[in-house]
Amino acid sequence: TLVKISKKLGICPAYFLNIVYKDQYHFITSSKKSIRKAISAKDYREVKRLVDKYEKHPSFQDIEEKQFLKWHKGIAVYYLDQKFHESVKILREASSMKDSIQHTEQDIQILNSLAIIYSEEEQWVDAKSKFEEAIEVFNKSIFIDDITISIRLSYNLSKLLYSINEYNDGLFYCNKGLEQCKKHHSSYLFGELLYQKGITLSEIGNKREGIKHLKYAFNAFELLEKDDYLEITNQKINELNSTSQM
Repeated sequence: TLVKISKKLGICPAYFLNIVYKDQYHFITSSKKSIRKAISAKDYREVKRLVDKYEKHPSFQDIEEKQFLKWHKGIAVYYLDQKFHESVKILREASSMKDSIQHTEQDIQILNSLAIIYSEEEQWVDAKSKFEEAIEVFNKSIFIDDITISIRLSYNLSKLLYSINEYNDGLFYCNKGLEQCKKHHSSYLFGELLYQKGITLSEIGNKREGIKHLKYAFNAFELLEKDDYLEITNQKINELNSTSQM
């Protein structure tokens, strides 16, 4: 069967289906990567340009591709046009677009984006609800195997819980994310989770462990050449050291 063949080759079954059913599979994937790259760079003007470019393209007329473009349109509307309600409306519409009874990785990522935008507006209840919904969908899913999605959800929810002073629950998700990184030999958000754990521990009165984890985070950022995080982490370590000596 297709699943057995794909497992033997170490390839996701969806790859074969995409090759068979989508004439311009490689064009679509490279176009999506360009949009995701612009998101990572926070270049929302470029995101909007690319979404507008592909909206009427023949290769982007399947539900999955339409959903992808609507998802990124919703993000661009919020960060570029500062239209919160319109953004939420678009993302909710994207979330409801389905041609399968099973949730996809894209469905979960849209919920994550919704939760982040609610967080930006400090609408903590809605944000927390969407993060929890996304985690529940991921845990129940049979076909989703991208562990970075689960790690990202744990990290984002831990940050939200820190913001609303729910430190113990935040610590739970820090630990969950770190365990997933270790289990799957992934460096994805590893330094960020260590940093989050460090500042969370310091808030619940365990400054010694907090500083230790911030030093772990510093080392991770150094190894991964995430220079932007080094100064922030070092400042936090110095801040905690100075307050603990008072």
